[in-house]
Amino acid sequence: MRRASALILGLGIASCAGGSSRRAQVAALGWSLGGEAHVFVAGDGFARDWYRDLTGSAALAESLAQKPLIAVGERAPRAATILSSHGAAPARLTLARFHAPRRCGPAEIVTELVFAFPPGGGAGRSVPPSHVTVVALVGGAPFAGGAGTPSPALTGDSAALLIGRVARAADRRATLLAPLVADPERAADAGEVVPLLRQRYAVGFRARFLSGTDTMLVTGVAETDRRLNELRWVIRPVRAKLTGGMMRAGPSRYSLRGTVTGPGGEPLLLVNEIGDVSLRDSRATAVDITKRRVVAAQPLALRCP
Repeated sequence: MRRASALILGLGIASCAGGSSRRAQVAALGWSLGGEAHVFVAGDGFARDWYRDLTGSAALAESLAQKPLIAVGERAPRAATILSSHGAAPARLTLARFHAPRRCGPAEIVTELVFAFPPGGGAGRSVPPSHVTVVALVGGAPFAGGAGTPSPALTGDSAALLIGRVARAADRRATLLAPLVADPERAADAGEVVPLLRQRYAVGFRARFLSGTDTMLVTGVAETDRRLNELRWVIRPVRAKLTGGMMRAGPSRYSLRGTVTGPGGEPLLLVNEIGDVSLRDSRATAVDITKRRVVAAQPLALRCP
């Protein structure tokens, strides 16, 4: 998977409702709060384009201190579909806030877009409750849709057993150094299981193996049934030599954090990529489970006041 320099990727070409026809439809990560969704994009170019589109001015740098907050009225609507584990809900952009470089952590400007859901519960049960992760599809025709019924959740020994099976499938020649447990906060010898639809599960893992005289970390994310009859790699296993328990070079560790309902009903996986070598490269991502590509990303350390 390639990293996005502006930490946002397009999902096909489509104009934003009422906006410039030049802009591609984009996806952005964020969270819900009451009747709103707040999503964030780190990138100077993205910020300049949106500021110019909303205000007609190119003076973003000069106005960051004086006018970082732009109210969006009915004359310039911007449509979005907000995806969460509860389904898809239409929403409208009401506010854009531009955070100066380093104010939220990243060295680039961070654009915060605030979307409001229709009053009166028009989006039904697909409107997410407060404090859940969302992905906003900005542009194109907004739509609503419910989430499917997930497979039964696995916990404790059942989850640990499935994580171990997937890890061994990633490297059958090396020796697994320790049993794996279900724990998203552990850097090694651990993993996660997230229920999908139709008796399928997403499994993330970070496993230490002994390969010759070297200790290797193997990490990845798979989609599978409980018996591994149909295992499919969403993020193919990657390997890195460990020195003092740390990777001196190589890939990130992958930690599976949940799902949101994707545009076609299939889930997008929420995956944290955690870098040992450069923590600044760590990021939260939404991964298309079918196409096996990142559709939205933001710095993992992003914290806007």
